[in-house]
Amino acid sequence: MSARPKLDFAFEFRMRLGARTHITLTGDQTRGAVLIEGGSFSGPGIEGMVVGGSGGDFPQVRRDGGARFDAVYLLRTSDGVPILKRNSGIRHADADATRRLMAGEPVDPGDYYMRLAPRFEAPAGPYDWLNRTIFIGTGIRRADGSVFRYWKLT
Repeated sequence: MSARPKLDFAFEFRMRLGARTHITLTGDQTRGAVLIEGGSFSGPGIEGMVVGGSGGDFPQVRRDGGARFDAVYLLRTSDGVPILKRNSGIRHADADATRRLMAGEPVDPGDYYMRLAPRFEAPAGPYDWLNRTIFIGTGIRRADGSVFRYWKLT
């Protein structure tokens, strides 16, 4: 039997996002488009910037305002190493919190569920541990961006 996994803090991302666009599709689905304007990240042994204009988040948004995220963008560590980040996740809340989130109003993070599962593509070297690690995270949505906190399963 394997050991029970534990969580260790990995990093925090502070993202600046562009305007949110919603594309109405058929049925109950809307596709969102939110481009990355920039940001930063830091954690034990790693820090850097989120490269503005390098990608975005393209969530499926349900009629009730819940969303399934699908994001891809580029990171650059403080020592110049490029890393591709893919981020999947889910957000849902009751009707009032969803209305306030969609209007860009502040909402207490305890009033909604926002969980994330990032994957990284890093070159060989000091950050290749990102390729071999499972991460989970939480998100806080703000009017101008998001804050993501990630933990690694060890």
